[in-house]
Amino acid sequence: MQIAIVGAGAIGCLFGIRLHLSGNIVLLVHHDARTVATIRMNGVRLKEVSGRIIRARIQVKRSLSLEDRPDLVILTVKAYDTEETARDLSKHVKRGTPILSLQNGLGNIESLLRFFSASSVISGTTTEAVQRTGPGLILHKGSGTTWVGKLGAGAANKTNTIARLFKSSGFETRTSKNITGVIWSKAIVNSAINPISALARVSNRDIARIASLRGASLSLVQEGVRVARAHGVNLTPSPTILLSRVLTSSGRNQSSMLQDIEAGRKTEIREINGRIASIGKRLRVDAPLNTLITQLVLALEASRNTTSSRN
Repeated sequence: MQIAIVGAGAIGCLFGIRLHLSGNIVLLVHHDARTVATIRMNGVRLKEVSGRIIRARIQVKRSLSLEDRPDLVILTVKAYDTEETARDLSKHVKRGTPILSLQNGLGNIESLLRFFSASSVISGTTTEAVQRTGPGLILHKGSGTTWVGKLGAGAANKTNTIARLFKSSGFETRTSKNITGVIWSKAIVNSAINPISALARVSNRDIARIASLRGASLSLVQEGVRVARAHGVNLTPSPTILLSRVLTSSGRNQSSMLQDIEAGRKTEIREINGRIASIGKRLRVDAPLNTLITQLVLALEASRNTTSSRN
């Protein structure tokens, strides 16, 4: 299968190298010229949980063209880039090509549906714990579960094909008839881990180990659950159970938000906690913790950007 993975960050490279090694033709697409040049020169290197190091030469470019004609597009860009990326993809992807979102946050599917039909869009999420240490350099810190699910009529066969594809590439994969509930559960777990790890500068395991951080994390989960239920979402799996599972399985992994803060990059705080808070406000469900933690992470972003500009 010819697969285009848009977003050559940690998750994009993990899926890219495994899909490549299982015999697929993989194209990585990334907007950053330095990242593209480095991967083109050095390939992708993955250090597995076992310590085994895998290297692979994978084609990479800055944008898709009509000549590429992938059988599947996997979107792993940051949530704040989804709309712009979808707009660009709609000009270069043939009609009917499955578009799978494996992103963090809420609102990605809504953005994709502005440019693609419901029968083409596949919703997904993953709890694979991966850390990017440089362009094309990734550390696999913990195995997780990947879920995929259909949105519209005609997408069921595509969903099953993707699940088989991922399983054959070494990913624990499940299909779900309630993918919206899965996406929300994952977003709530992200809302309870990512900003806390970024603000406290700790690994996922430390959140489970330190009582005050664990308590704050559980409070964020409870608040997110209230908003989701008011929004009519049937959460599955239980965010509380998923939180415990992720904290245990991801070990010393740094959350993507902590990685972004330390690298001076923009975070997805608006698309995770900010989105939960805004939906809560619209539904008249108080979400003070999500509101506050969004403001704190945005302040941390601003302070680091100010410090960087002075150095």
